[in-house]
Amino acid sequence: MINDKISSINKAINILKRLAEEPFEMTVLNLSNELQINRSTVHRIINILKDESLVLQNPYNKKYCLGPTAYHIGASYVNNYDQIRYMINDIALDINQSVGFVKLEGEKIINIYEVETYQPIRMGYRQGQYYPIHCGAYGKCTMAFYEPKERLEKIVYSTELVKNTPNTITDPEKLLKEYEKIRKDGYAISDEENVIGLIGIGAPVFNFNGKIIGTIASALIKSSTTKEDIEKVKMTMINGAKRISKLLV
Repeated sequence: MINDKISSINKAINILKRLAEEPFEMTVLNLSNELQINRSTVHRIINILKDESLVLQNPYNKKYCLGPTAYHIGASYVNNYDQIRYMINDIALDINQSVGFVKLEGEKIINIYEVETYQPIRMGYRQGQYYPIHCGAYGKCTMAFYEPKERLEKIVYSTELVKNTPNTITDPEKLLKEYEKIRKDGYAISDEENVIGLIGIGAPVFNFNGKIIGTIASALIKSSTTKEDIEKVKMTMINGAKRISKLLV
């Protein structure tokens, strides 16, 4: 009986996690086929989640999506970082650029907060989004300081390093060397590695034990960015990361 309950909980968690990813709306049949869960079981779990407003059903296409209770739970997690959000806002205003903060949770990098107000184009970042470990300032900077290094190597070699652009690093050995460079420099630069036309600059945030917590980073439009701009943003990210680290003492 206990194993059955645990199994049902795991299935419910998998359903919620799947609805948190694109396309964000799915039918019971889609969920059943993709998650390899019996259709009647999915339907039963969905009904329970719907009763708690963890999921909602679109009345027009009959597909299910995450509901307000799921948002409430997620928002309570994000609210733990109010002071960091205020600081990110100030940094973004200072450099007149997009700035955000991601956190390392286990072996995943999750978006906590993003300011895109000062960017002429929106890049579509969203809270709760996961970032790749091998491209972009967020992913590279955060994982470069991951410990222990032995585990980091296993993560790199076991992860599919998708080539998002011609500049994306997809060779595990080259990625590990890139991590070494980032640790030495104290910051990361992504030159059109994740998105064509964008340069990302990030700096690591540590807790009181010196363990990596996450990264603050800025995204700049390459065509309108000068070397002076890059240097200013780089130093702003480094100093901002140090200030945020002090909040985590």
